[in-house]
Amino acid sequence: MVAIDARHRRAQAKRVRQHGSPAIRVASLSAGRDLFDHQARQALGISGEEFLRRWDAGEFRSNASADGKAARRLAMLIPFARLTKV
Repeated sequence: MVAIDARHRRAQAKRVRQHGSPAIRVASLSAGRDLFDHQARQALGISGEEFLRRWDAGEFRSNASADGKAARRLAMLIPFARLTKV
């Protein structure tokens, strides 16, 4: 799982003060998948893989419920979970 501890936040805040902007961090595909899976489990109680399967099947398209709103937020994180064509 992706977790940012207090030490990391303090170090990042120090870099911002020194350089004026936050450092850009590049996540590996594995770390991106872990992040996506964590967010899917937190938002909907399902794995990231299950979310992608259901998203691709169109199960969230017409859902105006809270799950639909959470699904649309997760959709913005799909590029962290799998490579997509640009």
